[in-house]
Amino acid sequence: MASDDSTATQLPSDSESDVIGRIEDEILSRRGFLVGLATGGVGGAGAVLGLTRSDEGFQSLATLAGGATLPAMVQYYLPAVDSSGEGLILPVKFAFSEGDGELFVDVGDVEVRHDLQLALREATETATRLTGRSLAGTAIRVTFDPPDSDVLALGGKSWEAGLTVALVASLRRQSPPRTKQITGIVNDEGVLLPVGEIEAKARAARAFGAAELIVPEGNPSDVTIQGIRVVEVASIRDALDRIL
Repeated sequence: MASDDSTATQLPSDSESDVIGRIEDEILSRRGFLVGLATGGVGGAGAVLGLTRSDEGFQSLATLAGGATLPAMVQYYLPAVDSSGEGLILPVKFAFSEGDGELFVDVGDVEVRHDLQLALREATETATRLTGRSLAGTAIRVTFDPPDSDVLALGGKSWEAGLTVALVASLRRQSPPRTKQITGIVNDEGVLLPVGEIEAKARAARAFGAAELIVPEGNPSDVTIQGIRVVEVASIRDALDRIL
């Protein structure tokens, strides 16, 4: 575990788990930090340091007057279908700054429907749960690049899986490949739920240059379109293993 010169202390020669256990016990006794964990934000002034298990081992989560390391900016591509049933690919970008848990959506004059707003919130919750990392003290700005068509509203829960992949990539400081795209709804257990218009989305993904479209288990994976594979997966974890 890397040392932090600004908080260097002499630790007893215990095992890593013993040391981490003592630190967690001390931190969790602070009311402000415990409330922050429950509400998704860390309140109070001064420095708070916590250690939590994550998908990559032990990850230090520090808030020092807004000084925590921000997630990386990331862009990903979401398969979609327009009002006429034609498939299209919608770029989405996540950028992060210091804040209080705000979620801003930038789509110019295009309306964002309630189901997409809900998908964004749920994707944020799923990504932090999967990585064990906090977005407390962070503001998220989501930018959609609407297609040049008569699309006046953006909506759909089927983007939830793709939004989750983008956020997990940000928290891991990875770049999701544009050659692997995903469509699906993520439930509270992380299971991917079936969605519609798989063939139209696959055609759009192929035209975009993707080699693979990942779909929920139960969706038809026998869609045969030359130049792209349609692959079923059961959960968002399985999808992340395949994409990132």
